[in-house]
Amino acid sequence: MNTLILLLGGILIGLMISMNGLLAAYLNVFEISLVVHLSGMILLLMIIWLVQRKRIRLRGAPKYVYLVGVCGVTLVVTSSMATLAIGAATSMALSIASQMIISCVIDHFGWFHVPVNKFRLRRIPVFCVILAGLLLLIYS
Repeated sequence: MNTLILLLGGILIGLMISMNGLLAAYLNVFEISLVVHLSGMILLLMIIWLVQRKRIRLRGAPKYVYLVGVCGVTLVVTSSMATLAIGAATSMALSIASQMIISCVIDHFGWFHVPVNKFRLRRIPVFCVILAGLLLLIYS
């Protein structure tokens, strides 16, 4: 089930990046980010209040994790800019490659309380294949 949910999330990210590029004909990248986050906030508030019937409690988590919103805004702004300049597929490929790199670093050191999963040399061929695909996208 988690795999299906992640696949759906990936599809939605691809759609979002393409639609952000379309919005750029009407709005600047910061306005696009505002639209994305406001519409998402409205949807989430409706789900939390109407479906879950819960109050929102922002307690207990370390303060730094609330900076995740900065990451979301940065993702929307940079992906909107990149999609206009290099297209949706290349933008997604670069984004996925950079996400894999930082995820490996986070896993290797166990940052943010994730289980430590040390980087192994046998992963290098996987990164080479991803890099080759990325280069094909960029230079084809």
